[in-house]
Amino acid sequence: MTEWYFVWIDGPRGPEPQKWSADGLWGQLGRQDVIVRFALNDVEADLPLDQLARLHPIPR
Repeated sequence: MTEWYFVWIDGPRGPEPQKWSADGLWGQLGRQDVIVRFALNDVEADLPLDQLARLHPIPR
């Protein structure tokens, strides 16, 4: 089973939500624009980005 992460990055217009698989995460670990990363459970992994953004807001 693939592990998924919900990630907030610092985009050109402000924070942007993304969903990354654990396989893709390895190539992204050195990125300087990652604000925060949340590990997703099986239920959360199937949710769309807008719902994940409500569940895991950007830390203040």
